[in-house]
Amino acid sequence: MFTNFTPHVWSAESGVDLFGRGSELVRVASEAGFYSPAIEEIDNYFPGFTTALGTGHEPFAVARWNHRSEYLEPLTETVFLHIADYSETDSAISASVCSYMLHAEPGVDDANPPTSVYRIVLEKEGGPVGVPGVVDRDPEHGSPEHRSPSWNVFGSWKIRTGRYIFGGTEKSPRDDGYFVPQECRDWWLQQFPGLMQPDPDSPYQQQPPGFVAPVMPVGVQFPGWIGPSNVA
Repeated sequence: MFTNFTPHVWSAESGVDLFGRGSELVRVASEAGFYSPAIEEIDNYFPGFTTALGTGHEPFAVARWNHRSEYLEPLTETVFLHIADYSETDSAISASVCSYMLHAEPGVDDANPPTSVYRIVLEKEGGPVGVPGVVDRDPEHGSPEHRSPSWNVFGSWKIRTGRYIFGGTEKSPRDDGYFVPQECRDWWLQQFPGLMQPDPDSPYQQQPPGFVAPVMPVGVQFPGWIGPSNVA
């Protein structure tokens, strides 16, 4: 059994309910996509992911690990994610997920933060969005058994897009129409005020000379996957 889950610590833009059903779907698609390139038994840890991914989707493009042995090594990292550019209807949920990673050991990957943006889109054929699972509001005391869900969080929703975005802005999107939203750029600057934004149209901030990524102990999963409510 895989137990070496990298803690995912989530936040959301003002006005976006981190614990609502739409955000829950964005979170589960993002987290399952994070592990799916490496864990063959992904449905054991995120039930329903393979069915939700289906065949008519844009794949998660970046593998987190190159070899299975890498995700069995001791954890040294915490991933921070932020839900931005969020939209919700009865038949579609979409968001840009901004992220960065902090390590527990100095001198590891000083090139970040920030790191990446994922575009997540889920769809279904009408009906109510659904009710989220049991809410976890304690960011300090995550439990190992709640690092992945024990139930099919996806319900009848399908993942249509799980795409890694590099480059592009609202004013100058990529050729495929994707871009790094301003909300992500603002969030990164809030987390790391030392970063520079010399060009307001640049999709990423620049690191000042001598920048060293902060170091912190491995965090805890938040929100945890405590249990189902009434998945639809």
